[in-house]
Amino acid sequence: MAARGWRLLENYADRTEADVFAALAKQVAHLKSDMTTSMGLPALMMGLFNLLQFGSIGEYEQTVAEIVQGMYYEGYDFIHFCSMSVSAMLIEVVVRLGYAIKRIKEGVAIKDAIPLSMNHGKMPKLGTMLFTAHSTATAINAGKMVFTENPMAINYPQWITFAKYSYQQLKWGLVPKPALRDRIVLDAVLLLAHVVPLPPTREVEHE
Repeated sequence: MAARGWRLLENYADRTEADVFAALAKQVAHLKSDMTTSMGLPALMMGLFNLLQFGSIGEYEQTVAEIVQGMYYEGYDFIHFCSMSVSAMLIEVVVRLGYAIKRIKEGVAIKDAIPLSMNHGKMPKLGTMLFTAHSTATAINAGKMVFTENPMAINYPQWITFAKYSYQQLKWGLVPKPALRDRIVLDAVLLLAHVVPLPPTREVEHE
């Protein structure tokens, strides 16, 4: 039975849910059951790479989409994605912990020193430290892929994290940072103008 381009599958007609939350829960349970199968769930946003039907990579001159599909067949699925996330999470923990310890040693209260905020503007120094750390890790992973010539060596979560912090760092460097620097310079000039008195002006005598 079809209407307006839709096809009704009679075998699945009874699989309906009146409650949207029950339907979502059933969908989550279904996805969870697929995680442990031989062909598990694809990694995050991996399906978007099917749109990249270009390139001539490797001995067999494969496109980007074909390379990604081959990675999935070789086991680069959601579980592998989660396991590769460990390095990015460790960087987050180590850098944020080091930042908190440094702030506490400087006399900042513990509740103010704990760097839980993801807002780059509130803690720009922390954002720069995280950007530097993730940039280093991403560069190492890029070198590993180049030398091994193995696409399975890509640390996909690390590249996603690097892209996120690159955007935040670029946005901070283009807009808030110059404005903040100009304000600091202006405040310093105004402070000097009040602290250092200007020399008195000399009156010119008219003959």
